[in-house]
Amino acid sequence: MIEIYSTDIDVAANTAIPFQNVSLKKGCTAELSGTSTIKLNKCGVYMVSVDASASASTTIQLYKDGVAQPQAQATGITLSFNTLVQVTENNGCCACASPVSLQIVNETAATFTDINVCVTKII
Repeated sequence: MIEIYSTDIDVAANTAIPFQNVSLKKGCTAELSGTSTIKLNKCGVYMVSVDASASASTTIQLYKDGVAQPQAQATGITLSFNTLVQVTENNGCCACASPVSLQIVNETAATFTDINVCVTKII
C-alpha cells in the first residue's frame, strides 16, 4: 500500500504528475519510482484512488505501462476517480519479469492545489 501526494504544483500539458511526498507506505507491493511512477511488484488486484483540485479545468488519466486507461480519468476543477488494476505476475529476479508501472497524466497545463493517490492491493 502506498499513499502519495503533491500540493501547489505546476504540471505541463501531457505530462505525468510528479509527487512530492509519500505519506504512507506499507510493504513492498507498491512503491514510488522517481517522482511520477508507481511500480506494482506483486501479482493481484489493486484499488487506485485519485483525488485532486486544480486552479483551472483539466483532465487527468491513469496510464498503465504507458497505455491510457479509459475507465480511469476525470475532468474539471475537482477531479477524482477509483479503478481496479490487475497485475498478472510478480516482479522478480527473472529477466522476463518487471513491475507494472502506473502514472497519472495531466492533459492540459494546470496548477494543482493538491493531488492525492492511494494504491492498495486488495487481492
